[in-house]
Amino acid sequence: MKRRLSAFVLALLLLTVSCSETQPETPPAQDPGLPVEDIPGSEPVEEETRPPHNLPEMDFDGAEFRISCYGDGAVARTLQPEELTGEAVNDAIFNRNTMLTEQYNFAFNTIPYGTDYGKHTHDISTMVRAGDDAYEMIYGHVVGTCNNAINGDYMNLYELPYLDFSAVWWPAQSVDEMTVFGRMFTITGSATYSQLAAAKVVFFNKDLTAQFGLESPYDLVRSGDWTIDALIGYTKDIYQDTNGNGVRDPDDLYGYGTGPMQNGFFVSTNTPILSRTEDGGKEISVMTDRTVALVEKLYSWYYESGSVYLKTDTGGEAGYATEFASGHTVFSFGHISHAPAYYRESEISYGILPQPKYDSAQDRYIAFACPSLFSVPITCQNTDLAGFVFEAMTYYGYFDIIPVYYETTLKGKIADAPDDVEVLEIVNDALTVSFAYCYDNWEGFAHFLSGTVMNFTETGGSSDVASVFARRNKIAQKRLDKCLKAFRGE
Repeated sequence: MKRRLSAFVLALLLLTVSCSETQPETPPAQDPGLPVEDIPGSEPVEEETRPPHNLPEMDFDGAEFRISCYGDGAVARTLQPEELTGEAVNDAIFNRNTMLTEQYNFAFNTIPYGTDYGKHTHDISTMVRAGDDAYEMIYGHVVGTCNNAINGDYMNLYELPYLDFSAVWWPAQSVDEMTVFGRMFTITGSATYSQLAAAKVVFFNKDLTAQFGLESPYDLVRSGDWTIDALIGYTKDIYQDTNGNGVRDPDDLYGYGTGPMQNGFFVSTNTPILSRTEDGGKEISVMTDRTVALVEKLYSWYYESGSVYLKTDTGGEAGYATEFASGHTVFSFGHISHAPAYYRESEISYGILPQPKYDSAQDRYIAFACPSLFSVPITCQNTDLAGFVFEAMTYYGYFDIIPVYYETTLKGKIADAPDDVEVLEIVNDALTVSFAYCYDNWEGFAHFLSGTVMNFTETGGSSDVASVFARRNKIAQKRLDKCLKAFRGE
């Protein structure tokens, strides 16, 4: 894989510490689609261009663009900040929104719903059944909003005007994954930074990898050889009883830290739960040699190598993220959002990697990210406003918000981390949601590891794929049939 960085990265590399997260007046305009061969040291960069959005001049006469937002006020502010605060991402979103409302004469009205996704799902259905034109957009919980979709509450987004899903600013893998029988009812994208923030990645401690004499994992990423076997190989022999008490505990040093049931490896290794059928539908395809081999690899690594710190209680990500932040794991599973949340104030020097491929023959990296999803209710009357604003939010989000999130993720030290910027681009270009996970409703095989390697004891778990498949297949097929019926319009 030839190293090629875009002009988008070049511009970021020229940012200085003075252009940090607390002082961005105007987010830069970048073009992530323009590749260049080399990174010149201090040469000037030609003025960048970006592809046009092809949206017409429009005046919406002050109409409100109303969003029902699953989550609290903090989530709502990722769509509509209340004011400029000096925080880079907040201000980039605020400036984007201000520009759009002034240019096209409409008003954002984002209404935080709260964190009861079941009630949100129910209330949206009730609204639709009553024929209430209350919102142009729903920003819903990934499971709840997909339940709304198969209930018939949402429009087919391909029928909404102005949306150009072939454009670079839409996540192509997600669009393909969420399209069934030519219909798509819900999607994510760069209207917010939430999909990139939710991307499942691998963090590594740069100082510890050097200390153990490990080859730079960046080189493997570039060559296409960053695989599950490579990750296991890096970590499987690393364990030190650093407190000398003879017991494996959080104070020791491990090769890898994670929670055992995280399902990102199924997606990143292209080990499908569902596969595309010739007619554009989906079918269960999880019971394969590839699935068995992957589960056996993970089981052996997690429970037999002695090198993995498993956060097995219900405390979740705080455990393994805290271990990595304190230098107790060399590599760690995580979401990109962990960088600003846990590692910004840490003393460690960290790098970010995509989750690995199954093997070198796999043709691309796949970055699994399942944030809240956007939909448009069938009761929406102003479909011109809905489609136009959604497209504009996504276009400007891709070029003016995502680059700012890159910088804050990397502690405002872009100029010192060109490898990490390159990998963030790889991750951003590989973003996908998963139909199997989004529409699963905990009835199918999306959480396959919860029935195999996941267990709430450090010596637990199982690699018995066949028994899990036999136990779940009937209910999983019933759920899939229900989804397919909805996508056929029956």
